[in-house]
Amino acid sequence: MPSDDPEDTEDDLWADSADRKITIRALAEHRAEEHLSSVEHDRRRDLARQARTRGELRALFADLPAPHPLIGEEPAAGGTWIASLARAGNGAGLILSTGAIVVLLALLAGWWVPALIFACLLVVATVFVTVGGR
Repeated sequence: MPSDDPEDTEDDLWADSADRKITIRALAEHRAEEHLSSVEHDRRRDLARQARTRGELRALFADLPAPHPLIGEEPAAGGTWIASLARAGNGAGLILSTGAIVVLLALLAGWWVPALIFACLLVVATVFVTVGGR
């Protein structure tokens, strides 16, 4: 008997390459957080590459702690570019973009020396964020 549960029908939909990429990226994050061993990560990554449905991809996270990837879901409108910048390079993307705006505004205001000093501090902070996150 067919189920009226929308999640059941969602799990039966075909997985596309974007769903697989999201899944593989999330598995890598779980590996980095040591929720998965290298061997288990590689096994699940291979299963993600071969998955045919979204349900098969979601099943790869059944025993892992949240957050789980939003497979097949459209991102919420507004603010998604900020969230992606915050995740990029362990936050380095957000630091760089915010810092670039501050430096640009300082240069436009004619504050050359503070802009130069801030740009140098920005580079140092970005290096510490990206290297410290590894």
